[in-house]
Amino acid sequence: MKRILTLALVAAFVMGVAGFASAKEVQMKAQFVHNLTWADNTDFTDANNEDDFSASQRVRVYFDYVASESLNAVLGFEIDTEWGDANGGALGTDGAGNVEVKHAYTNFMVPGTSVSARVGLQPVGFKGAYGSPIFDDDAAGILVSAPITEQVGLTVGWVRALDNGVDGVEDGQTQDDIDIFTAILPIQGNGFSVTPYAIYGNIGSDLYDNGLGNDTLWYTKGLVNAANGGVEADDDSSVYWGGVNFEVAMFSPFTFKGDVIYGSVNADEEKNDRSGWFMDLGAEYKADFGTLGLLAMYGTGDDEDAAEDGSNTMPTLNDSGFGPTHLGFTGAQSGGMDSKLAAGDRYDLWAIGAYLADFSFVEDLSHKVIVMYGQGTSDEEAVKAGRKLDDNRYFLSEEDSFVEVNVDSTYQIYENLAAIVELGYINMDRDEDVWGDENDDDAMKAAFYLKYDF
Repeated sequence: MKRILTLALVAAFVMGVAGFASAKEVQMKAQFVHNLTWADNTDFTDANNEDDFSASQRVRVYFDYVASESLNAVLGFEIDTEWGDANGGALGTDGAGNVEVKHAYTNFMVPGTSVSARVGLQPVGFKGAYGSPIFDDDAAGILVSAPITEQVGLTVGWVRALDNGVDGVEDGQTQDDIDIFTAILPIQGNGFSVTPYAIYGNIGSDLYDNGLGNDTLWYTKGLVNAANGGVEADDDSSVYWGGVNFEVAMFSPFTFKGDVIYGSVNADEEKNDRSGWFMDLGAEYKADFGTLGLLAMYGTGDDEDAAEDGSNTMPTLNDSGFGPTHLGFTGAQSGGMDSKLAAGDRYDLWAIGAYLADFSFVEDLSHKVIVMYGQGTSDEEAVKAGRKLDDNRYFLSEEDSFVEVNVDSTYQIYENLAAIVELGYINMDRDEDVWGDENDDDAMKAAFYLKYDF
């Protein structure tokens, strides 16, 4: 209750400030997601060192201050609370909790033009058939968009991904920034869309070694060569991606969609390089009873010389939005357990899957079922070498395989209130010669959500 009162006071204050700024209209929207999750063996071993049950909630509240059709500003807050946690979720529910500024940006049109700009803490993502394997999250930066023709647009932007993250360490290391520049060219045709994009980034040399030895920081795990255990770079590195997303809907009720992406990190030494491909393809058939779909994905993997010659996996920026499933990949609802196969920092695997979505037997109750089979694409010798550094650096070798099954159900209680159940299962078959005599154990998950949007 105290948390809600605090949020209400913050909202009242923000609205008051908005009044002085002469906003003509203040619009508000919010989302409350309460989550109960049971999961077991998510590291695919039969160890008993994990907490099987968790309860949490996430609240997001957004205020949109609209001055005109050409000018508005958005301020959003997020409160994540682990039930029972001493920092806001224990008895009494007092504490700071995890209160965050989610969004804080300004939208405006350049006077006399059709050019729009968004400046501040904002959602930034790259279009993907099943979400972006590079980045789909929030970031601080500037995005500028303009139509070229009625069918073609252009968006260019700069994101300051990291600035001075290790300020104050020994030797005054300050070359630790990551700057990202991007250009996106969405093309919308009659029954199809094509979105090519290019991304370029500069990675400061001090980012790799922050005075803690070779420990790779969380914000570089998708950029370094995991096979050599991290890097000590003498010079800045550059990273770039070139990709294209497409969707073809002109053959209704069939839809085809996919992505082709190449990414590369050019570092000071060859052993620190990382470059590779990622591709996915999906086909859907929309019937009266639901949507039938087939999907396939492929990401290049490391060879046995990766520790010396560089990684052959596509770099990534974070655990982003690629989510065909909700246990192995990032498709879970807010606060749900996911990313147990790819973890968002490497996609050295191939997989095929089939799904049936949006089918129903009872009014207001819909379901989705998906089954996927896949194998790793990294050489078993590279995985063995990487495991000596850190088991978490690799998930699959080309000798390992998995089967994942998800069953999702959504019951629309009211127009704005839904009950959601996610059931996930992964059968992992890891090669004994690669992983030793460890006993594989199946990963399982059952998650329940109560989701209120208004």
